[in-house]
Amino acid sequence: MSQTTHSHTNKLINENSPYLLSHAHNPVDWFPWGEEALAKAKSEDKPIFLSIGYAACHWCHVMERESFENDSIAALMNKYFVCIKVDREQRPDLDQIYMNFVTAMTGRGGWPMSVFLTPDLKPFYGGTYFPPTDQYGRPGFASILVEIGEAYLNNKAEIVASSEDIYTKLSARLNQNVGMTSELRDEMVASGVTSLYRNFDHQNGGFGSSPKFPHAMELALFLGYFDKSNNSDYLHAAELALQKMAQGGIYDHLGGGFARYSTDARWLVPHFEKMLYDNSMLVTTYADAYQLTKNELYKQTITETLDFILREMTDAKTGGFYSALDADSEGEEGKFYVWSKSEIDNLLGKENSDIFCKYYNITEHGNFEGDNILNISDASISFKSSQDADSFHKSINASRKILFDERAKRIRPLTDDKILTSWNGLALSAFARGYQITKEQHFLDAAIRNASFVKESLYRNSKLTHAYREEIHSDGQFLEDYAFYIRGLLDLYETDNSENHDRWLNFATELADNSLNLFIDASGRFYLRPDNQADLIIRPSDETDGAIPAPGSVMLSNLVKLHRLTDNKKFGDAADKSLKALSGLFKNSPGGMTSGLHALDYFLGDKIEIVIVGTGIEREKMIDLLNSRYIRNKVIAYDNDGKSSLPLFEGRASDKVMAYLCVNSVCNLPVETADELKTQLDKL
Repeated sequence: MSQTTHSHTNKLINENSPYLLSHAHNPVDWFPWGEEALAKAKSEDKPIFLSIGYAACHWCHVMERESFENDSIAALMNKYFVCIKVDREQRPDLDQIYMNFVTAMTGRGGWPMSVFLTPDLKPFYGGTYFPPTDQYGRPGFASILVEIGEAYLNNKAEIVASSEDIYTKLSARLNQNVGMTSELRDEMVASGVTSLYRNFDHQNGGFGSSPKFPHAMELALFLGYFDKSNNSDYLHAAELALQKMAQGGIYDHLGGGFARYSTDARWLVPHFEKMLYDNSMLVTTYADAYQLTKNELYKQTITETLDFILREMTDAKTGGFYSALDADSEGEEGKFYVWSKSEIDNLLGKENSDIFCKYYNITEHGNFEGDNILNISDASISFKSSQDADSFHKSINASRKILFDERAKRIRPLTDDKILTSWNGLALSAFARGYQITKEQHFLDAAIRNASFVKESLYRNSKLTHAYREEIHSDGQFLEDYAFYIRGLLDLYETDNSENHDRWLNFATELADNSLNLFIDASGRFYLRPDNQADLIIRPSDETDGAIPAPGSVMLSNLVKLHRLTDNKKFGDAADKSLKALSGLFKNSPGGMTSGLHALDYFLGDKIEIVIVGTGIEREKMIDLLNSRYIRNKVIAYDNDGKSSLPLFEGRASDKVMAYLCVNSVCNLPVETADELKTQLDKL
C-alpha cells in the first residue's frame, strides 16, 4: 500500500527531516520526539514505541512499506502505544543510548531500530527490523505489538521493574570508569595499530569479510604509522584497500563518490546509498596516500569524489552540503547505477563498447541481478590492448561521459537534503585537503563558502546548529558538530592563505572554548550532549569509533593542534587530562580507538611547526611544497601582513618571504627559498 493512498496526516508533517517527512502520511499516529509525545505517554500511561532510522536506510523503507503503511498494523500501534519516529542523524544522542540497549539485549544493532519504552523513557524490549507477520519461526511485528501492548496493560509492574533493572545495568555499562592508567605511552599507539592489522584482509583489502565498510580512519592510521615506523607493511595494507575500493563496485566509476559499504568481501556489490561522511573521510585518507606515494589514481579519486559532492550534494543557495543519497530509485535498490550489456552496446557502438566492457567487467549475464555494476579487476588492460595507453584512456573517458549523460535521464535516488553541521565539518576538511592535492580553485572556493555559511547562518547566539533545512534550525547542542567543524576550520586555516584567513582559526578557537564549557566533566571525559538534558535517561558518552569517528577523540586532536597554534595552556591541559581519562581504553581495547590513537600520537609525537611570513612567488612555491608533502603532526601558519597576534609570529615579521621550521621547540635557521625549505624538510 503506498503512502499516497492515505489522506491521514500525522504530527511529522511539520518536521524538517526528509526521513520524518516521508512518514508524515503513514496511518500511524507518529509524533516527533519532544514534549508533546512524552507528556502524552505519561498522562495516558501508555508505553512508547520508538522507531529510529535514517533516509538512506534500505530496510527502514522496507519496514515502512510492510508495517507502517499497513492499516491494520498501524491500528495496533495507535491502540497500544505512543509512537515516536526519530531521524538518527538529527538525534545521535538518542540513537546511541537506545542502540546500546538493543545491542546488549539482542547481540546486534542496526537500523531500523525498534525499541519499546516505559513512559519514563526506560527501554524494556527492542530489536531492529521486524517482518510484518510471523515467519520462519520469528514473531512478526503485529504479534509483538499485541503481546507487548497486552503485557503492559495486565503486568505493568513487572515491565516497570524489568525496565528499572535494565536501566541500572545500562547506566553502569555506559558510565563505567574507562580505567585510567598512570601514564600515556607510545606503545599504546603501536598496540592499537597491531590489533587493527590482525583483522586486515590481505587478499581484498579492508577489514574483516562481509559486509565490508571503508574504514577511512583506520587506513589513515596505517599511513601515519608507516610514516612513523617506516614499516612498509602498513603502507602496503592501506594502499591495497584504497586501490581495491577505487577500482571496485563500491566506487561510482561514472559519477564519482563511494557507496556506504560493500555487501561482499571484494568491494563488488555495494549497498548503493552514498553518505557525505564516508566520501569526506575517504577524500582526506586518499589525500594522505597521495602525499606519501604520488599515485595518480588517488588524485583522480579525490577530484571525482569532490566533484560528485559539488554536483549532487551541495545546496546551491547556501553552500551547505547535503547528508545522503538514497540506495533505491523506483523502489529498486541500485537501479540508477546498473547497466545491461545491450544498453552499453547500443550507446557506445561495437568498437568502443568492446573496450569499455572489457575494462569495466561488463558481461551478458551481469554481476548484480542480471545487470552490471562497473568495476575494474585489471587496471593494466590498457597496456595489453592494441591501442596505446593514451588513446585507450581517451576512448574510456569519452564512453564514461556518454553513459553518465544517459544515466542523468533516469529517475534519481532521493536526496536527504538536510544539512548536518558535523558532517559539513568532515566535508570542509575534504575540500581543503582536496585543494592541497589538486590545486583546483573551485574546491577551495567551496570550502570557504561552506565555512562562511556555517559561521554566519548556523552559529547563532554562540550556539552551533546541529541540523538545518529550508531555514529551519534543530534544537540542541551536540559535541560532534563542534569537534568535526573545528577540525574542518583548522584544515581550512592551513590551506587558505588569503588575507583574511585568520578568521577560520578565530572561529575554531571560539568553538573550542564553548566545547570545554558544554561537553566535558571534571575527570576530563567528553559527553555527546551538555549535562541535564530532560529527555535523556543517561548522559551519553562515546569513546570508541563507529561509522563516524568518536567526536571526543576528534576534539582531542583539535585541542592538541589549537594548543600548538595559539599557545593557550587551557587547550593543552584539557587534552592532557582527557587523554589520561581514556588511557585505560587505549591499553585494553586500542582496536576501537582509532581517532583516539591519532590524537595520542599527535600529543606524544614530535612537535613540528612551520611558519611562513611575507608575500611573493617564493612563498607560493613553499606552500605548494608543503601541500605536496605528508608531514605528520604538523602545524602550519602563514602571515600575510605582519599583523598576526599568534605567538608563533613573534619576532618573525618580515618584508621578504621567510620560512621557519621548528621541531620540539628547536628551530632551524630561517630560509628564503622553497629549495632550502625542502632540504630542511627532507631531514625530518
